[in-house]
Amino acid sequence: MFRRLLFEWWAVALLVLALTCGLTLAGATARADDALYDLVVELRAPPASDQILLVTIDDASLATLGQWPWPRTVHAQAIEALAASQPAAIAYDVLFTEPGRAAGEDAALAGALRRTRVALPVLFDAPGMNGRAFETRIPIAPVADAAAALGQVALPHEADGTARAVLLGVRDGSRMWPHLVEQTYRLAFGRPSSAWQRGSARGEMSVLVPYRATGAYRTVAFGDVAAGRVPPAFVRDRIVLVGAAAGGLGDRHEVAGAGTLPGVEVQANLLNAMLADRFIREAPLPIRLVAGALPGILLLLMFWRLKPSAALLASLAMFALIAALPVLLVVTAGVWIPPTIALIGVMFVYPLWGWRRLHTVDKAISWELSRLSADLGGTVAQEQSRLDHAGRNALALSGSIAALRDLKKLVGDTIEGVADPLVVTTMEGDILVANSRAEALLAQDATVRAALYGIPTVNDLMALDGRHFSHRRTPLTDANGAQRGWIHLLAEITGIRAIERDRAQALEFLSHDMRSPQATIITLLEASADSGFDADTADKIAYHARRTLGLAENFVQLARLRDTSFDPEETDLHDCIAEASDASWPLASKKQVRIVTSAGEPCCVAGERHALTRAFLNLLDNAVRFSPAGAEIRCGIDRTSGDTVFEAWVEDAGPGISEERLKDLTGRFGPLAGSAPGLSVGLGLAYVRTVAERHGGRLQYAAVGPHGSRFTLALPALASAVTR
Repeated sequence: MFRRLLFEWWAVALLVLALTCGLTLAGATARADDALYDLVVELRAPPASDQILLVTIDDASLATLGQWPWPRTVHAQAIEALAASQPAAIAYDVLFTEPGRAAGEDAALAGALRRTRVALPVLFDAPGMNGRAFETRIPIAPVADAAAALGQVALPHEADGTARAVLLGVRDGSRMWPHLVEQTYRLAFGRPSSAWQRGSARGEMSVLVPYRATGAYRTVAFGDVAAGRVPPAFVRDRIVLVGAAAGGLGDRHEVAGAGTLPGVEVQANLLNAMLADRFIREAPLPIRLVAGALPGILLLLMFWRLKPSAALLASLAMFALIAALPVLLVVTAGVWIPPTIALIGVMFVYPLWGWRRLHTVDKAISWELSRLSADLGGTVAQEQSRLDHAGRNALALSGSIAALRDLKKLVGDTIEGVADPLVVTTMEGDILVANSRAEALLAQDATVRAALYGIPTVNDLMALDGRHFSHRRTPLTDANGAQRGWIHLLAEITGIRAIERDRAQALEFLSHDMRSPQATIITLLEASADSGFDADTADKIAYHARRTLGLAENFVQLARLRDTSFDPEETDLHDCIAEASDASWPLASKKQVRIVTSAGEPCCVAGERHALTRAFLNLLDNAVRFSPAGAEIRCGIDRTSGDTVFEAWVEDAGPGISEERLKDLTGRFGPLAGSAPGLSVGLGLAYVRTVAERHGGRLQYAAVGPHGSRFTLALPALASAVTR
């Protein structure tokens, strides 16, 4: 189910990504985005600068000075009047590409231009000659030579007829033409504008201008300037823009956010944005691709966690954020990110994901109802009614829940019928089910409850009333086999523990009460020369007493070895053999048997020193007892299997062991246990075999010709010993 949900999530995510990126690359929402841009662009417009002064060729000036075009002397008169007032610079947005009609007009205009800093426009005629996009027409030679700067006034209009961007520079194939306003800015401040510098660095000379509505800038009529009716202080140190404003002259443009503006106000808005350095820049394509797809992807991520009601609220919040964020970015950072595609993505994601969730949930309910019906033996049937599919599923779900209640009652009765305390818990230890015996025990005994959930688990629990319980913990799995908790069964073993205590007392009896009289017999025989027995009889009594002590000691040590846990340490086998040899020396010297041990490099194993020493002592004791007087017993250690196994061996010169006795050589009470005197080795070798297996090794026997036995204790070497 999880994989299916994850697959559907990725499918929807990829679909949203393809939709938003495709719409962005195709520019399918350009008109909607432009309409939204026109609504917010004025919010970025800076206040009208007091440095800007418009001199408009309006209807009043036309009425005063006559029909357009005016003689060049009228323009010269106006420029001289402005020059006398000492402006910072003048942008004279009037074309002078044709000679004047009267002689001396062009010379008068050129003379006036030389008296102040005036920028004049150039004209782009499209299409150009020889396949060029346009031809550049500059003012006539006397006028162009007298102007302080020349600049283009191209204003591109988009498909809907609205001008939103301005070209700060246009290349005509031979040179780069700065905009008329850019040239005027340079005349006034002696440097390029910041917008020009950024555009040159990026290689993009188009800027979005935040326009203000008509009438925002300080304005005087051309006729008043030409007549000398404008005070010099009104012009001094200001940047003067001269251009047509009369409706009949045709220089009017539809611009973003401000409606229709005359050309001179278009230039004024561009200059105003330059002075405040407040332009708008459309985000590059990669950012627009991300901005279009990201909101939908984020919503999908939130849908993975949110409930349906929260998902609806998240969608509405995301929709509002997408609508508000572009406005905020335009106002604060001057960046325009078209929001329409992101809005489409959000509107597409929510219903698509909701439909997929509804479809998945419906299929899951139907499938689970079918499985449940099969598990319960067909007792859950799909209700037939006039309801729709979802309604029928709801009725069937109600019937399934009733069947599960019955099943729960059955399980509860079964658990209650268990004779011992039984508890079912979660992985964290919370009780899911417990029978009455378990509830009574846990309620009265907090120590049992704590031990029940302890890690590692305690297998033997003792209640306050003295009862012993064996704790058995079984994993509780769900329908898919995953573990979801534990089943704890506390089987009462009070009787078993009582038997074990009796066994421990028996071992104590063997290890102390039974051995004490035998030790006393040996002491009396050794201490009293006048015992009433001849020497041979005394030796036999002492021998059997020592044998009884040895059997008791081997039995006790073997029992203890099997009851204690393995606790290894780094142990050198040479040391163990040497210690066992020293302990066997009194018996060997009495029998005139010589024990020869071979020295060598340390052979270390992870073992229990006491147990290994006693194992070698048992082997040496058997070798001494079974070897004839004057014999030699040899001990040594061999390295095998690439120095990963040590074989410690003891070789005697005894009579060897028959085939019949080899069948159960190391049994606790095997054939040798009841053999003739002097041939009993059952418990001793049983102890050696147990030690070998406890250390992960083995005990081996081999006959030595012509007679004798060789017992080998093969043990794994310690890792550090292997690498030495």
